[in-house]
Amino acid sequence: MRKILLLLLLSTIGFAQEKEITIGVVQDSLKINNTKDTYAVYLPSNYDKEKEWPVIMLFDPSGRGKVAVENFVEAADKYGYIIAGSNGVENTTYQESLGDARVFYSEVLRRFNIDESKIYLGGFSGGARLAVSVAVIAKKIKGVIACGGSFASVDAYTPKKNSFLYVGIVGDEDFNYREMKNSHSYLTRLKFDPDLLLFSGEHVWPPKEYITKGVRLLTLKSMTRNIIPKDQNRIKEFYAEDLEFNDKLVGKLELLRAYNDLDEMMENYRFYFDDDTMKERQKEIRKNRIYRTQRNNEYEVDEIESNFYVDYLTYLPKDIAAGDLGSLIYWEDELKSINKDFINSSSEAKRKMGKRVLNFLSVLPNELSSSYNETEELDNLLYINIFETLVNPKAYDAYLSVLKYTVKRGDYGVALYYLEKMLDNGFTDTDKLNTQQGITLLRIQPEYNDLLEAYGLEAMY
Repeated sequence: MRKILLLLLLSTIGFAQEKEITIGVVQDSLKINNTKDTYAVYLPSNYDKEKEWPVIMLFDPSGRGKVAVENFVEAADKYGYIIAGSNGVENTTYQESLGDARVFYSEVLRRFNIDESKIYLGGFSGGARLAVSVAVIAKKIKGVIACGGSFASVDAYTPKKNSFLYVGIVGDEDFNYREMKNSHSYLTRLKFDPDLLLFSGEHVWPPKEYITKGVRLLTLKSMTRNIIPKDQNRIKEFYAEDLEFNDKLVGKLELLRAYNDLDEMMENYRFYFDDDTMKERQKEIRKNRIYRTQRNNEYEVDEIESNFYVDYLTYLPKDIAAGDLGSLIYWEDELKSINKDFINSSSEAKRKMGKRVLNFLSVLPNELSSSYNETEELDNLLYINIFETLVNPKAYDAYLSVLKYTVKRGDYGVALYYLEKMLDNGFTDTDKLNTQQGITLLRIQPEYNDLLEAYGLEAMY
């Protein structure tokens, strides 16, 4: 009897502090017992705790569970899902992330009345890769919505067989755009029957209407696979909503996407509707000169874009490792060519590709910088930060790092040169400049103060 009372006491202590959940409101910072981790959750407006619910668990690469969940609120209410987003899972090693994901997963199943035959995952960027990794190794996962990232390059976490549904969503200026398209082709070869939704934008969580469409696709395909009971009335509603989504693409003159979307609709609704309506829509789109131009431009970009990434992944790491600032002249010329041939092109497809390439070149040096330290590899870090200022003339943090590294090398002339470039590109935050570590010897130079005063800024000395 004492043991029973003790167990009851311990269980009361462990869970007495659980925060009350309000239905229809995103709630954040819910604690996971015996860990420092928290999560956000949204219970749909028609939530009934006596009923088992499907769930979508989300991973954001920066641990912003609330941000992730807020994007899915509309879909949760429309299609009936609990949405939970981890605050504890961030971009770290896969072993650590998988461990944190397991704790989060277990907590959601413990606390809510989840139908364990209807568990789905989603994520953005590194969070998307993590979601797919979990789906590969965990048999209970029925589907994944992967936003802005496909799956890990680690073989053990790469999909090999069609064991879960997959919907990819990516922006057309996202540096992972080409990766997502290649991954879609790979999954198609494996007969995953994947979907890929493309929106206008960079490396961000997709617009809510795309997330809602993604959840709608998961729900429809779950019905097709008998994961969720088929409901003909709901399927008719899904079909009408997808036709409306397609109309909006046509209205925005995104005709190539509208045409491809109809291809996907014919595949996804093949068991429920004949394709006459969709084929007729495609016929009308093909008549439009804008569609033909978009199609031809997209073909051209598809032929050449991957070559840029292959070259950059081959040569930029080598140049950074060498640390020879003279080779930056080549990269400066390369960036000028990208701007001339793509960013300033009359072809929208080429402009989008140019932005993707520049975004890729913005991210790649940051990925490589973790391999170097200031004590032994100052030249390499200096190279990386100067490169960043070439790609993005307003990368002020990179300029500040350049000042610190050049002062450490005793190159005051180079430091003053990049100070002037930074000021010329609109930097005005003198408080940040005055508190920047490692440039005290630069701040006492007369030329330093003269430059600040020339740009209408107050000098420290």
